[in-house]
Amino acid sequence: MQLNLIPQSDLRAIKARSFGGSSLKKRRKVARPLREGLIHHVVFKSRKAVGKYSFYTHKKLVRALLKERSQKYFVEILDFVNMGNHLHLKVRFKDKKRFQNFLRTFAALLARKITGAHRGRKLSLSRTEGKSKFWDGLVFTRILTSKIEELGLRGYFEGNHRQRELGYQERENYLTQWNQFLYRLRQRKAKILTI
Repeated sequence: MQLNLIPQSDLRAIKARSFGGSSLKKRRKVARPLREGLIHHVVFKSRKAVGKYSFYTHKKLVRALLKERSQKYFVEILDFVNMGNHLHLKVRFKDKKRFQNFLRTFAALLARKITGAHRGRKLSLSRTEGKSKFWDGLVFTRILTSKIEELGLRGYFEGNHRQRELGYQERENYLTQWNQFLYRLRQRKAKILTI
């Protein structure tokens, strides 16, 4: 829904600043675009994170591990939303290598602690749940390069907070209004630039 209001020319630029998730199936051997000092949107997603494996069921563990790993690797967590089967983070960092270590270790430790897997003991998912991989794919990251993109992400996070507290319909109502606000803001900015 958020991408519907973005012009096609801007979508190409956004895709060039994104990495991971379902967009990388069968073409993983490209470098993750990261920019030190800029805000990044990060998504950890697992379809297996439901019921007893849900991130929401383990919300204290998720928060504690997020705090511990972010402090260890000097990653600033600006905002965070736990949606049960995926986690949205708004982060800033000063060192690429440390940030990549944060992504790798947080994902690995969280999957291990939630599922009970450890060295010598494989993931404890049942046969009906498919492959033993916990994560759907590589962690999704996107660089935010403008205040309007940051506003869009702020609205998206607020919509997810509302869904968690009040339900899906409340989220959709909020996002419709927020996206209309962003559209008017983009129009005003385009008008100023053409004058």
